[in-house]
Amino acid sequence: MTLHRLIREGRLALGMTEQQFADALGVSRGAVQSWEKPGGTAPKRANQPRVAKLLGMSVADMLSATANFGPDAPTRQTRAVVPLVSEVEAGNYTAIDNFKGVDHLETIPVTTPVQRHTYALRVHGDSMEGTGRDSFPEGSLIVVEPQMAPLPGDYVIVLNKANETTFKQLVKDAGELFLKPLNPRYAIRPLGDAVVIGVVRELIKRFR
Repeated sequence: MTLHRLIREGRLALGMTEQQFADALGVSRGAVQSWEKPGGTAPKRANQPRVAKLLGMSVADMLSATANFGPDAPTRQTRAVVPLVSEVEAGNYTAIDNFKGVDHLETIPVTTPVQRHTYALRVHGDSMEGTGRDSFPEGSLIVVEPQMAPLPGDYVIVLNKANETTFKQLVKDAGELFLKPLNPRYAIRPLGDAVVIGVVRELIKRFR
């Protein structure tokens, strides 16, 4: 399904006129008509979160429709993006709001569904560089969802009492939770008073 058709059918399913849809989004009726027109324009990036929310889906799901925006891109597919943040910003993830715009930060294309506070982090160090199927070498990018409940086996971002973040695998043994590095040179440590502040959803390897 093309994006313009997705928006039109979503609007009709809500029982809204073009003007009502436009008013709900704070845009002009002409903008809505252009979004719904085959070969028309797509919603601007700043408007995408509001359109997706009104349609009851994530930005990633909305943009997963094959877009047909003009004769030069009949099968172009748009990917959602998330901000690339520092470890300090990851500790205060609620300051990241993908629905209000993060244009001041570098953004990373992702395939995982994007929620309000989804962000990307760059891996530092070699503690999560494993020898098995999963490995997160230094410099790779991970996409983190802070609003997802962690489960044993998940790769997680953890915040300790000193407000320092760490990236490890959450494991459970004898009813206790531990933080496990994939590199066997590093020790497994109890979760203790540290708090899981995000679940890793995607790994992105970038070589240049």
